[in-house]
Amino acid sequence: MQDIIRHKHIFWRRPALCSLLLLSWIGLLAAQEPQLSVQAPNSVPAGQTFEIVYSINVRGSKSFQAPSFEGLDILYGPYQSQSSSFQFVNGRQSQSFNLSFTYGLRAPKEGNITVGAASIIVDGKTYQSEPFTLNVTAGNQNRTNQAGRVNPSRNNSRPQTDARQSNTQKQQSLPPEVSDQDLFVTVQPSKKNPYVGEQIILNYRIYTSIPVEQFIINKTPSNKGFWVEELDVNPQSQNQEMIDGRNYVYADIRRVALFAQNEGTHTVEPMEVEALAQIAVQRQQTNSIWDFFDDPFFAPMQTVKKELKSPSLKITAQPLPEEGRPLSFDGLVGDFTINFDYDLQTLKTNEASTFRFTVSGRGNVEMIHAPQITFPPDFEVYEPKISYTKNNNANGVGGKAVFEYIVVPRHPGVYKIDAFSYSFFNPSTGKYEEKDIPEIVLNVEAGKNATMNPNSSPGSKRTGGDIEYIKPTVDKWHAIGKNFLFSAAFWSCMGAEILLFGLCLLFFRLHAKSKADLAGLKNRKAAKEAKRCLKKAAFLLKEGKREDFFIEISQALWGFLANKCNIPPANLSMDTVREELQKRRVADELTTQFIQTLDHCEFERFSPQASKEEGMKKMYEEAYEIIYKITGAIK
Repeated sequence: MQDIIRHKHIFWRRPALCSLLLLSWIGLLAAQEPQLSVQAPNSVPAGQTFEIVYSINVRGSKSFQAPSFEGLDILYGPYQSQSSSFQFVNGRQSQSFNLSFTYGLRAPKEGNITVGAASIIVDGKTYQSEPFTLNVTAGNQNRTNQAGRVNPSRNNSRPQTDARQSNTQKQQSLPPEVSDQDLFVTVQPSKKNPYVGEQIILNYRIYTSIPVEQFIINKTPSNKGFWVEELDVNPQSQNQEMIDGRNYVYADIRRVALFAQNEGTHTVEPMEVEALAQIAVQRQQTNSIWDFFDDPFFAPMQTVKKELKSPSLKITAQPLPEEGRPLSFDGLVGDFTINFDYDLQTLKTNEASTFRFTVSGRGNVEMIHAPQITFPPDFEVYEPKISYTKNNNANGVGGKAVFEYIVVPRHPGVYKIDAFSYSFFNPSTGKYEEKDIPEIVLNVEAGKNATMNPNSSPGSKRTGGDIEYIKPTVDKWHAIGKNFLFSAAFWSCMGAEILLFGLCLLFFRLHAKSKADLAGLKNRKAAKEAKRCLKKAAFLLKEGKREDFFIEISQALWGFLANKCNIPPANLSMDTVREELQKRRVADELTTQFIQTLDHCEFERFSPQASKEEGMKKMYEEAYEIIYKITGAIK
């Protein structure tokens, strides 16, 4: 914010402020080294609840081990939370990270208790916190009351003039403060009652009527219940606005797109900002000629730190309407266009052709799923190649998803691709929109490798080496003159047919029963689908496609749990993950490890700093390991 942070006083004339910024910069560099710290009181009263917080300042940590807390009662915890902050200083951006584990404890009796060291693993190395000694006292309430009292006899013994001078000196010695009307932060939602899956934009804006040298975003909201996408914002662009008769300069400092994952009321927590502002300091009256210069223009400026918080928001997500919902609807919300095309109008046998299904527009493109396309049975169809292109700008999230099907026809002839539909919900119109793809007729000609059988009659064909020639007549297989009816061979064939019919009937009943059990079917397919996603993630890792890699890892983790525990994707959240795993008697250590893996993946995915190949490999191994363990824990 160049216009806001500049003032008529030159910056290098303030050596104290320069020293402060230099120390802050050195602290930010030092924070990049892994450090497990502990926050705990030195002394606590017996029988009262207190908290101990362990914090790690780098991402990629796992396997946190707390001390035994011998001699203390554990009331709750660990409560895990993480925060990241972004700094915009003179147009430069930097980021910090903090992962904390909070325990609620109580000391049953007074004395000295030694709390051992906690440990955590970061990039294969183990880091420990410092052990400390806790002094547990009996707890004296009167001591606190006495500390807040003032001796009235001592105050009354001084002359009234001395008291006034003392009050004047105290007022002059108090540091200047920045009021909430001089500097504040607001958050402006584009909509407060969106549909589930609809995109809303939160715009965080800082208002000031005094010079501001810099600001730092210390903590961003966790936004539970939302899919979050960071949007472009330019804090250097500034405007003016009149509020309650007072002129303010404002700048947009953060903008995000939120997608509600389930219906109901969700709370957007405040964002915490730290700003360094400049205010004029009033000179003390000395009854001399220098009082002539006691004017705001000549007043010295002092830099004051101000802690700011944006207001909390209540966002109520309404469910998608049931009326008019098409059968092809799969949860996609936004405004999209749909297209289906292919390379050639005339196909040839044993030659590959590409069919492309494209969905583009505004909305969460990562929620676009593959269509239900039925190709002819004689076509060899490979797994579709899926590519997502995101376009995040100041107006929101958009992009496109392309599904490429490689198809190889094996026989010449005329074939058809059945008509199908693809639909989405458009929140701007409040209605479902369905795109009908009509039936496609394909003419497949014989390719270079297709040959005719010289011994075949006209109309009988074979392809070179793939399918053997089919004879037009059937040779006789029994001797002439012998009656097959009611013979031993006849009864043997009848018995075999009856046995085969019974086996087929049993097989179809078991198959129908297994298909009716949707939960069991999803459970059996959970590991298979996760393996497929991890296999694709390994391929993306080799190609160095970071964003697609983390998307595939995230889909592997969330999809595995949804299929394994039979949870609808719309109901997935960190809370449901913990509840479902506890219901299935999964060990708390595995549950915590799974949630940490999800947090690690989500942070790497949305982190503005690109991960190196080594970090991506560790993320892949971590996801593979936890899926393997959860598979063994849930039978």
